Amino acid sequence: MARAYSDRPLTPGVVTIWYRAPELLLGTKRYTPAVDMWSAGLVLAELIHSEPCLTGETSIDQLSLIVKLLGSPTSDDMSALSVMGCPDLIQWRRESLALGRPDNLERRYLSASTVETVTMLRGLLTWHPQARWTAAEALGRGKGKLSAGGEQWWTERPRAIDPELLPTYPEVRNGTSLESLQHRARDADVEVVQADLGASRSQAGTYVFDFEDERSVHRPSKRPRAK
Repeated sequence: MARAYSDRPLTPGVVTIWYRAPELLLGTKRYTPAVDMWSAGLVLAELIHSEPCLTGETSIDQLSLIVKLLGSPTSDDMSALSVMGCPDLIQWRRESLALGRPDNLERRYLSASTVETVTMLRGLLTWHPQARWTAAEALGRGKGKLSAGGEQWWTERPRAIDPELLPTYPEVRNGTSLESLQHRARDADVEVVQADLGASRSQAGTYVFDFEDERSVHRPSKRPRAK
């Protein structure tokens, strides 16, 4: 997660499978930061509908869902994946490659978002890794022509709120009372939003650690075994 990228063989078993780029699902060991841009596109899609976008249980299942969302990969897409040395590409193409409509992305997300948002999704979610938007292009700060699409998304309404105007919430630890939080908040000149502190208490099957006293560990009672 925090390592610097370098052009060397890497493990394809990175990223949760729901957010794994096609080249990773096909087993390549030589990928680029484009895999992170794919994941960012799926996170954006998840925010639109408040649910995960692609929820496959296996690599083949996940690839089938990608085909359903983006349509079948073109010959150029296949060539790009082949150049990357995807070992599972030939078998997938021969045995499991389905056909999908290329406009399904628009049909699924345009009614719940904007044209600029769908353009952003289309730029991030592409089969061809080299055609996928870079971080600079997605932010609208790159020098290429694709940056214009990213810039339009960031400038459309509603605009992003100034971080200084966002509400702040003090840290809540186990056993901390609301009065204690409010007292600390007054010292820090922030507003406390009252929440159900009982949710942080011990529940069945969990451990609760009070970090103010590391020796205090509350363990749940043992459950009776089923006969």
